[in-house]
Amino acid sequence: MALPRLTGALRSFSNVTKHEDYSEELADLTTKRSKLHGQLLKSDLTWKKIIKFVDDNLDKREHQTVNGDLKTILQAAKQIVGAENGQEAIESGAVFLFKTFHRKECVGHNETKAIKQMFGPFPSSSATAACNATCRIASHFTEEQLTALIQMAEEQSDENRVVFGKNIVFSFDMHDLDHSEELPVNGEADAQNTISLDYNKFLNNQLNHLQNYCGEKSDLKSLEKVDDSFLWSEVGKYLNESQGGTPGGPTTEDLCCTLYEMLASTKSGDELQNELFELLGPEGFELIEKLLQNRSVILERSLACPNDNRFQALQEQCKKFIGENAKPSYGCQVTIQSEQERLLMKQYRREEKRNARKEKQTGEDAEVSGEGLMCFDPKELRMQRELSLLNARSMPVLGRQREMEFEKIHYPHVYDSRAEAMKTSAFIGGAKVFLPEAVQRENNKMYEEVKIPHSEPMPIGIEEKIVYIKDLDEIGQLAFKGMKRLNRIQSIVFETAYNTNENMLICAPTGAGKTNIAMLTILHEIRQHVQQGVIKKDEFKIVYVAPMKALAAEMTNYFSKRLEPLGITVKELTGDMQLSKGEILRTQMLVTTPEKWDVVTRKSVGDVALSQMVKLLILDEVHLLHEDRGPVLESIVARTLRQVESTQSMIRILGLSATLPNYLDVATFLHVNPYIGLFYFDGRFRPVPLGQTFVGIKTANKVQQLNHMDEVCYENVLKQIMAGHQVMVFVHARNATVRTAMGLREKAKNNGHICHFLSPQGSDYGQAEKQK
Repeated sequence: MALPRLTGALRSFSNVTKHEDYSEELADLTTKRSKLHGQLLKSDLTWKKIIKFVDDNLDKREHQTVNGDLKTILQAAKQIVGAENGQEAIESGAVFLFKTFHRKECVGHNETKAIKQMFGPFPSSSATAACNATCRIASHFTEEQLTALIQMAEEQSDENRVVFGKNIVFSFDMHDLDHSEELPVNGEADAQNTISLDYNKFLNNQLNHLQNYCGEKSDLKSLEKVDDSFLWSEVGKYLNESQGGTPGGPTTEDLCCTLYEMLASTKSGDELQNELFELLGPEGFELIEKLLQNRSVILERSLACPNDNRFQALQEQCKKFIGENAKPSYGCQVTIQSEQERLLMKQYRREEKRNARKEKQTGEDAEVSGEGLMCFDPKELRMQRELSLLNARSMPVLGRQREMEFEKIHYPHVYDSRAEAMKTSAFIGGAKVFLPEAVQRENNKMYEEVKIPHSEPMPIGIEEKIVYIKDLDEIGQLAFKGMKRLNRIQSIVFETAYNTNENMLICAPTGAGKTNIAMLTILHEIRQHVQQGVIKKDEFKIVYVAPMKALAAEMTNYFSKRLEPLGITVKELTGDMQLSKGEILRTQMLVTTPEKWDVVTRKSVGDVALSQMVKLLILDEVHLLHEDRGPVLESIVARTLRQVESTQSMIRILGLSATLPNYLDVATFLHVNPYIGLFYFDGRFRPVPLGQTFVGIKTANKVQQLNHMDEVCYENVLKQIMAGHQVMVFVHARNATVRTAMGLREKAKNNGHICHFLSPQGSDYGQAEKQK
């Protein structure tokens, strides 16, 4: 793996160097959660540990009876916790019941309060059964065994707990601080204490003060040990410890030369300390400390002892090193090379080695022609690199080759901010995505809450024009009676829906007005069958496919009221609402479910005439293609398209959906022209802006998770109700609906907030309003 380059971010989108793939595999959150869950299972008391404890401490004759009691506790936990929460939550609830009742003979007030506080309202018979089964199990063991079972998990959790910062090693070696020099006061200056900017003179003065202050009995062992070979020996120790004799590393002479040059410079101690740390790394802490403490002494001893051969060779090498002005082997420098320069240098060194081998073969006196060496001009390469960087500044982020491979396709009616963001240079370059600046965070022991504000609405385009009902023809005004104008999304879709036969896919947020878009297509189909002011009702059928029976009944009522002035009959055709052939023939619009229409269109003889009369097929909630009922919708669409191809008839398909991630694939499946009939509206088009709040429960215990989720749910519900808003709470399963409602009511009673949940008109107000 190549080492990272400091200027990689600057050159990542240019042709100066080869393009590296900086995309790294993100940390798998699922793996982290599974590891945390595994640690919890090891440290806490689990149902498997209880079963293992029973198997290890009982005879085989008693196993059958105890296993029956364990199943009773598990069944009681299933009734209290709820089967929809999963087996893991049920087992955690069974462990909680075992801990609660292992020393009790009956269900008391404290036990009832603890269970109700943890799970909410529960059937008392389940708690009684769990208590009796636990007592029977506990009778087979001694008090010491039960205590050891309960405390075993707590001891393991204490042993496995790692204190933060436990592995940090602190150095307790104390060093004498430098004695600070007193500055002249009131203009009186001592001749010996003059302030000078000469760093070497300052170091020498400091050294003299230290020697005078501490004397011979001071603890300056480092100064006493400094001799002519101090630097040489310390560098040798450092190389032995850091490298361990591995070949290919720096030699003692090279490193001494570099250190001697750095110590002889005029840099301050702080600057020198940073450079030494970058040079020697964390293994050289002790060497850096000794070099800085004895800096002036090392320079004095090395210069005062010219007879030492090693120091003479070292000084000559340093002079040669500085005179050649070559790159140091070790130093705090960064060399920036382009990929072309690096390859040329590599080839240049290869040619040099080849010529050196030829010179050895022919002899020292023989002449070697320099034709083999390649022409290498660093100035020319530097100019090419600078020119390439300048061109990269003015060029687009994606190179020409990339632009040729990926043509920017713009669909006129797709408003997808996420897709636009994914095409930016920052996203392609692997930049991290952050939350908006106005995000609010709340963090406590129970949960972490992140509030994301609603997005700003999409600015109104120049070509957007609001469609007013008074500007429509007579049929449109009758159908939209009571409305003044269409909303923004309906106005954008109006031209394609009301005046063309194009297949359409509408992806818009909930509550954006997709039903009225379906009405526009229905009115267009009716207008095509108007002759001399009369609607030919026998020539067409319109089918509206709703995902549920309740929604089908609601849509039937809505379209019946809207189309009643036009004399259009709308009927519901579901498993509960059967229609005779005569009723079907007298009906112009059928509202049905996917399964029912699939059965109708599968018949090969009886209802062929009905399917051939269909001119408009409206599919509501097309995003259900991804769910279990998706194959039914697929078969309906495939059968309709097959009919269009075989009979050469015109059947228009309209798909209505919430926001889809792969709307282009669905549009292709429905035979929608993406440039005309594809309409995608993201969250910026919501009539009511939608903010999002994410709550993350911190505990990993399933039972505690359920309890904390109920607490957070109650807090948020109460906050919205006290603000005068209405609240809808969605749960994971139907069985949990009643349990959640009972839990909210119980918490409201216990906290004295039940008055906020009661209707001010009384309990009979709703029934009286219905009868009215």
